[in-house]
Amino acid sequence: MPDYDRPVQEFGAYFRDQNERLVTDYFENLVKQSGVDEQINIQTVHEFNTLEEGESVVLKKLGRWKFALIACIGIATISGLALFGRYWFMLIPLTGSLAFIFSKVNKTISGLNQEVSKLTSVKEEKLQEAWDQVAPLNQLYNWGLAQKFFQETIPAIKFEPFMSTKTLLDLQETYGLSDAFNDCRSVLDTEAGHFRGNPFALTRYLTHWIGSKTYRGSIVIYWEREVENEQGDLVTIRESQVLRASLTKPYPQFGVRETLIYGHEAADQLTFTRQPSNLSGLEEGFINNMRKNKAMKNIENQARSQLQEGTGDLTVMANKEFETLFSATDRDNEVQFRMLFTPLAQQEMVNVLNDKTVGYGDDFRFLKCGGVTFIEPAHLSGLSFDSNPNIFKSFDIVRARSSFKEFHTGYFKALYFAFAPIFTIPLYLDHRSVPLANKATRDGEPSFWEHEAIANYIGYQEFQHPSAITQSLMKTKTGKTRDGRSVVTVTALSYKGVERVDYISVHGNDGYWHDVPVTWTEYLPVTNDSTIAVEVLSTDPSEEVPNSDTYRASISQFMSKYNQSEENIFLRKGLAATFLSR
Repeated sequence: MPDYDRPVQEFGAYFRDQNERLVTDYFENLVKQSGVDEQINIQTVHEFNTLEEGESVVLKKLGRWKFALIACIGIATISGLALFGRYWFMLIPLTGSLAFIFSKVNKTISGLNQEVSKLTSVKEEKLQEAWDQVAPLNQLYNWGLAQKFFQETIPAIKFEPFMSTKTLLDLQETYGLSDAFNDCRSVLDTEAGHFRGNPFALTRYLTHWIGSKTYRGSIVIYWEREVENEQGDLVTIRESQVLRASLTKPYPQFGVRETLIYGHEAADQLTFTRQPSNLSGLEEGFINNMRKNKAMKNIENQARSQLQEGTGDLTVMANKEFETLFSATDRDNEVQFRMLFTPLAQQEMVNVLNDKTVGYGDDFRFLKCGGVTFIEPAHLSGLSFDSNPNIFKSFDIVRARSSFKEFHTGYFKALYFAFAPIFTIPLYLDHRSVPLANKATRDGEPSFWEHEAIANYIGYQEFQHPSAITQSLMKTKTGKTRDGRSVVTVTALSYKGVERVDYISVHGNDGYWHDVPVTWTEYLPVTNDSTIAVEVLSTDPSEEVPNSDTYRASISQFMSKYNQSEENIFLRKGLAATFLSR
């Protein structure tokens, strides 16, 4: 098996096909285990599609006849009005003819309505038949399959069933992940694990900041003035003008980002950042080479200035393409930077940045802060991290096979190339050598990141303040009741709106100043606290089929413990949650 240090080459030569085989074999084993007769389902789905097409044809025909009926009514109305009076005697035969036409049209429409009703009924029966046929397969999907296939393809990576407090404290206490990372952020989704003992966390989070919004208002002013007409007489004319004004006020904004966080002791005194470069992946040519040469000159000038001014020790690498494309010129420890980016690492990083055929090219931010590395790839946007089993359920086994394969191979590629910048660095491939921090001992306990994720999974609308008019940022705090039960307080941070009016003075063409009203909204923060219980149902949800006896027993026990019905229970991965107070 390849050793990951040539990520682009090894993905195309080995990992992609290996993952696809695992996914395909697993699905076929599920089909065999379920006992679903695929050929019978294919025939049922074909019959359903035929009925659906037939229904569509009849509906189109029905629409044309209804249009014809409306046209007849319109013609009759216009004709009646035209003949009424002088040609009234022609209304009798016209009325008879139209009555005959209306009866025929109505009869046809009635027949088509009956046909649609029959087709719809038969179609729904056929659809239910297809769902019943595939039900045994739909019951076998479970959480964590994407992670299962990923770690079977790359055994050095091990996923946790959920992000534990142990892993979060390890990143914070051992490697220096700052508590400030969670400021003004709420975790929407997270996966965590270890690569050769080194912790990582993949997280999607909602971030919040105060931006600005421009509001506009206008009024129309009128005035009169005297002018001389062509005859030389003074006449009064009336003129008008639209006066416009604007003002900018604070406005709460929200956005979603994805980050891969990796903890490793290598080069733990080094900090730098890099942004995607618009020079990556360019074909050879005079203009593109000139752009790269100009960028390289800028880096060389920066290094020369730092040396002369004594403000840094930036030294240009021999691999100028790496220096140009990666462009981490704010690095603060040249020795450790070169320890990380050996000649092999530089070349492989260039391959990752330039490749848009196998991978995604240069679409990521790379930030290193001591022992923590942050990779923020744009291609993770929209990727479902937890592979909720409900997304694979279908009445069509052929479609289910296709979507199952498409999701899991897509997940593997997306996550693989999120790790690719890490794989290029030989030191990052080393096994962990530092011990756990003393605080990082709470294994098997979900971290507050998972609490935020399950609160967001329930939906911020369930937690937000009744006066809120914006999205809510969810933050959590864990505590215990007197009987030892774990409870989570969810605080929904949002804003209510108060309408305000400011008057802006604008000078008009009439020679006077006028107050133009501009209506704007003042956003005032509001919070609402709710309490939920969150407990672990399974420490290995990838092995728990949602409808298995063991899993159902765990759910029943949770329901009984909190005296809740099943519709009030929220399940995500191996965790269950329910409201205690709102």
